[in-house]
Amino acid sequence: MIIVTAKIKAKKGERDKIIAKSQDIIKFSRLDPGNISYNLYADTGDDDLLVMLEEWESSELLEAHMQTEHFKAFGEAIKDSIAEEMDIGVYSADKL
Repeated sequence: MIIVTAKIKAKKGERDKIIAKSQDIIKFSRLDPGNISYNLYADTGDDDLLVMLEEWESSELLEAHMQTEHFKAFGEAIKDSIAEEMDIGVYSADKL
């Protein structure tokens, strides 16, 4: 299993816009082959920090997800609302 974290730092006043625009990517990504979970969370200490947490069956299925229209559309929709480049982490949940 692959786990992805995407930290999204919103510009001041843009947090709710990002949350609204995330609804489609969450809905459609949950239908993508290999998706186990796809959720958005708010940081408890920083109102402008959101974290997308995803779980995928394999890195190949994650790569396929990254080529979908809903993935590309989300990036385009929030590009003017984020304060900095997203901090993306990709982790293997296989036994070490």
